[in-house]
Amino acid sequence: MHIDALTLVTMLHLLTVCRLAVGLAHRRCPPPLPAGPGGAPRIYSEESLLLISLLRTLWRLSYQDMHDWLKSWPALALACGLPLGKDGRICVPSKSQQCKRRHAAGAPVHESLFVLIVVQALRRRLIRARDLIIDSAPILAWRRRDPDASFGHAPAHHPRSLLRGFRVHTLICRGSGLPIFFLLFPAHAHDAPFAKRLLEGAVRLYQIRPRIIRLDAAYWGLRLIAWIHGVLGAVAVIPWNPKNQKRRSCLPPTWTKEELGKRSGIERFFGRVFLFFHLQRPPLSGWSEIASQVALTYAASVIVGLAAMQAGRPDLIRSPKRVLAHLWERDSQL
Repeated sequence: MHIDALTLVTMLHLLTVCRLAVGLAHRRCPPPLPAGPGGAPRIYSEESLLLISLLRTLWRLSYQDMHDWLKSWPALALACGLPLGKDGRICVPSKSQQCKRRHAAGAPVHESLFVLIVVQALRRRLIRARDLIIDSAPILAWRRRDPDASFGHAPAHHPRSLLRGFRVHTLICRGSGLPIFFLLFPAHAHDAPFAKRLLEGAVRLYQIRPRIIRLDAAYWGLRLIAWIHGVLGAVAVIPWNPKNQKRRSCLPPTWTKEELGKRSGIERFFGRVFLFFHLQRPPLSGWSEIASQVALTYAASVIVGLAAMQAGRPDLIRSPKRVLAHLWERDSQL
C-alpha cells in the first residue's frame, strides 16, 4: 500500500482527532497555568504538536528529522495545522520546541489520543472486543538513575534475572491483534492486581461486552475468575498458578491446551510494537515520558489498522511496514 503521511493525515482526519484529544485531556486534567509576562509567545497549537508527535512515532523519526521533513514538505506542514510567518513561509517547530512542548503536555494528552483512536476503531468494527487477551511486557529504563523505574523479574528467555525499568500491562483484541487499554507501572509491581483494573477501565470507557478473556498464570486468582464470570459474564481462560495448586478445587477449570494456545497473539503484538516502534528501551526518563510514548506507539498501531481497513486491505492491519510509505516516496524530499 505505502500510504504517505499527507494521505494518512487527510484520510483519517488526524488533526481533528488530535484537537478532540487535547480538549478531552484538558477537561480531565487542567493544563498548567500560562507563563507570566515576557518571553516569546506560543505560535504552535497543542493539536498540531500532538499530530507531529504521532507522525514522528509512526515513521520512527528523531526531532531533527521531523523538523527537516516538515520543512521539505509544505503540504504536510499545512495539513498539520502549522501557521504561516510574516514572510509567508510555514513556521516549523524546532527539535527543542517539539521536545519541550511534548514534555509540558504530559501523559493525559497522549492517552486521550489513544482512547479516541480506539473508539474510532470500535465504531468501524476494526476492533470487536469480544475475545480479549491480557499480558505484560518490560520496558527497560534508559537511565540507571531514573527515579520512577525499579527492578523487576525478567522474562524467562532473558539472560538476566532482574531488569530495571517499567512494566506495561496491555489489553488487546485477539481478533484484530490491536490494543484497547494499558496501564504502566514500575517493574517491581506484581501482575495480579492489574487484570481487573484493565478490564474495568476498558468496559467503562468503551462500553464493551467481552465474551472470552485470556490471561497467563501470573494473573491467576479466585476472586478475579469469579468476578469475570459473575460480573462481566465472560469466560476466563487462565491456567492454574503452580503456587496455588492446592486451592484449584474451588472453581472448575475453564481452559484447555488448545484455548490457552490462542493467547500467543499478544506475544506477536509485543514483538511488532517493541521492535518496529523501538519501545523496548526508549530514550526517555520518568513515568510521564514513558507513558506518553506507550500511548503514542499503541495509537500508531491502531492507526495503521484503520488505514489498511479504509484502503480495503484488512489483511494488512498488523503490517506497518507494508502500509506506511518510506520517507523518500511521493512528495517528501527528505
